[in-house]
Amino acid sequence: MYSLREEVKIVIEDSIAQCFKTSVVGTSLVEPPPDIEADLSTNVAILLSKLDSVNQDVQQIANALANSIRHHPKGIIRKVEVTEKGFINFTLDEKCLASNVLKVATDGENFLKDPPNSKNKKILVEFVSANPTGPLHIGHGRGAALGDSLARIYKQCGYSVEKEYYVNDMGLQMEILARSVEARHKEMQGNPSPFPDDHYKGEYIREIAGKMQEQHRSDFQIYPKEYLLGLIREDLEKFGVSFDHWFKESTLHQKGKVEETLKILESRNCLKLKDGALWFFGQGSEEDDKDEERVLRRSDGRYTYFASDIAYHRDKSERGYSHCIDIWGHDHHGYVGRVNSAMETLGLPSGFLSILLYQLVSLKRGGKRVAMSTRSGEFVTLREIMDEVGTDACRFFFAMRGPNSQLEFDVDLAKKQSNENPVYYVQYVHARISSIFREASERKIAVNFGTEPDWKELRLEPEERNLMVKLLLFPDILEFISRATTPSPHLIPTYLIDCATRFHRFYDKHRVLDAPEQARQFRFLLLKATQNVVHLGLSLLGVSAPEKM
Repeated sequence: MYSLREEVKIVIEDSIAQCFKTSVVGTSLVEPPPDIEADLSTNVAILLSKLDSVNQDVQQIANALANSIRHHPKGIIRKVEVTEKGFINFTLDEKCLASNVLKVATDGENFLKDPPNSKNKKILVEFVSANPTGPLHIGHGRGAALGDSLARIYKQCGYSVEKEYYVNDMGLQMEILARSVEARHKEMQGNPSPFPDDHYKGEYIREIAGKMQEQHRSDFQIYPKEYLLGLIREDLEKFGVSFDHWFKESTLHQKGKVEETLKILESRNCLKLKDGALWFFGQGSEEDDKDEERVLRRSDGRYTYFASDIAYHRDKSERGYSHCIDIWGHDHHGYVGRVNSAMETLGLPSGFLSILLYQLVSLKRGGKRVAMSTRSGEFVTLREIMDEVGTDACRFFFAMRGPNSQLEFDVDLAKKQSNENPVYYVQYVHARISSIFREASERKIAVNFGTEPDWKELRLEPEERNLMVKLLLFPDILEFISRATTPSPHLIPTYLIDCATRFHRFYDKHRVLDAPEQARQFRFLLLKATQNVVHLGLSLLGVSAPEKM
């Protein structure tokens, strides 16, 4: 995958080695400077000034580097300037920019993608994993969008990636589901009884009971969870999310994986019997820890979710994954330390498991926040919101904020067919470019993406340059996400919105079809490259790129 930043960093690194016999480029920033007419900027001189081995002030360092960069044989930088604060600003060579934009236009798929499995790392992304006790709600939708987009990004960057849904098909919640449906079933048969407060009260419970009555079924332990799991599969398929594996908790018990894991923990002296229950005291735990979540086996002999989870993650390791990413709702934050402690006790590598927590989703409709409660059944389902605003808007809006930020989903904004709606604003770029190429075909104007422009005749406009630089920075965005400690796809919507803004500025100011021949052919290349990048960016978010709007 081509990297414009990496190209510039190589030049900077060579100049640092030549001038100062050291290197700090790995920690320096190479970014587009704000409100400055330059393509990229670096703070490397500021970092070097803090080294005793360099022993020069910022301006001296910056000027020495700028002079070296001007004479670098790579020739990708046309102009170098030093600011008063010591930042070094770069204006890139037009031929370098345009030739790479030509590659994005003609070979975007390969130019913007690393070869499959080139990173030699097998990643498992486990997400959603909602208990089959009810339909998916919009909070689950956020987790689904996050996990699926990250998996797509990792694949784009050359990782081997698989996606998994962990089905909690055992335990207390499944028992409550069965009792809830059975209670409603008895009501329908004229045998009502008090409905406990801890039971599920949503209308979907009545629907399941009704279906069981119609089909003359009485398997309350099986039918309700299988029925709801089917609905979950349907919703996720409609949401554009598929899984390589649906892993059931019950298989861990059937194969003896939980018992095996507890024996390993016991051999490492981290289990204690207290009050008839078996407790885990792993790395960082205290003997007097009273947290009931550390119980692995209750006094009545039943295993806890925690016991299954430890066995489940050990199973992931045994299946050959080198890195596992779990995506959980923020309400599981207290669980993170316990699971990490268990992984350490099992002897798994410190980087084996990453747990990403995402914050709440609130819904705003008509300017007012919608109240929701899962247990009472008063929540907005993912299917409802998809039906109302469309899958594209759902996926884009869910991806617009990092997982650590709370997300307010504005239904009215998501339904707007105007540039106020960010997903519409970005999709319109792809549709508009498609319409330009259709008009070119109708007017019999030749469009040739395989011919390099005549550099002697080419004069780039500022709006063209700004768009070109933005397009060539997209691979760096993807690499940054894939290597981040807390990866998040929200950088892609941010990038696409900025890219759309630069495109509209260019198109509003400059002709394409009626431009002179050389300028027109180059602008065709620029438009095709823009279309390819926008298409890829949207696809990584699970959003369509329409030809017409």
